[in-house]
Amino acid sequence: MDIIHLTYPERPVEDPAVIALGFFDGVHLGHQQVLQEALTEGRKRNVPVAVMTFDPHPKQVLGQGTEQVRYITPLDRKLEKMKQLGIDRVYVIEFTVAFSELSPQEFVDQYLIAAGAVHIVAGFDYSYGRFGAGKMATLDFHSRGRFDHTIVLEHQAQDEKISSTRIRQLLAAGAVSEAATLLGEPYQTKGIVIHGDARGRQIGFPTANIRPEFAYVIPKLGVYATFVHLEDGRKYPAMTNIGRRPTFYETGEVSIETHLLQFDEDLYGQELKLEWMAYLRDEQAFDGIESLKNQLAHDKIEAMQALTV
Repeated sequence: MDIIHLTYPERPVEDPAVIALGFFDGVHLGHQQVLQEALTEGRKRNVPVAVMTFDPHPKQVLGQGTEQVRYITPLDRKLEKMKQLGIDRVYVIEFTVAFSELSPQEFVDQYLIAAGAVHIVAGFDYSYGRFGAGKMATLDFHSRGRFDHTIVLEHQAQDEKISSTRIRQLLAAGAVSEAATLLGEPYQTKGIVIHGDARGRQIGFPTANIRPEFAYVIPKLGVYATFVHLEDGRKYPAMTNIGRRPTFYETGEVSIETHLLQFDEDLYGQELKLEWMAYLRDEQAFDGIESLKNQLAHDKIEAMQALTV
């Protein structure tokens, strides 16, 4: 799969293709409907299939607040999923203030027509150009007769639209298994193992303290059943806590700590990938170390049950 990075005013080289449009955070089942429709059109027309997406998120560039934009998938994972689906080419346009000021017609002229689009595929709610003034209903006009398009209608699960927003809401509620259903795979995050205070090892449950390497959406505080993938490809069941460790600290910073089951090796400095499989319980403060150890022993049993179903 060819990956072409563009920064305005750079323009794509004309190379005829069916082009799917979208930000595609998560590349969830709704996004996959758009991409599959583009692949179908590409086969019919015997041309490559491309995706035109953006990085970073427009809200990160145009947002007025100070809150950090968080993502379901980093760009490299997004591209990996697109490659797995069979996409031939991806245009990654750097989203800048200057790019955001293009009118709908300028965007179509300088990026879609310039790229040699023969057909466009996008979701029904896709918008383009300054202030999102261009809509799918206006694309025929802006195309100047150079391409036609397909509008992919809303894709639902349990009578609700599948969307990146809905997946973020599910993760914020701890509903990682429901989020996985919409993503078509378990939610994933990556991070580097850093030194912690070693309390887990002192009580018989050594943990890897993981520092996320990207602005991921972090699930709700609590204890989860997870799988952990090591750099060498090995995969282990684990229980993972997101929280402030209230048994030891009154106002601790949020940390992600994972206890790999059936494992006892040094992981410091390694990059781990976590797959979030099931929510087990809320984080809580315990009245002593023995109470905490008893709960962790129970969590371990529940995690194994959740991961072997």
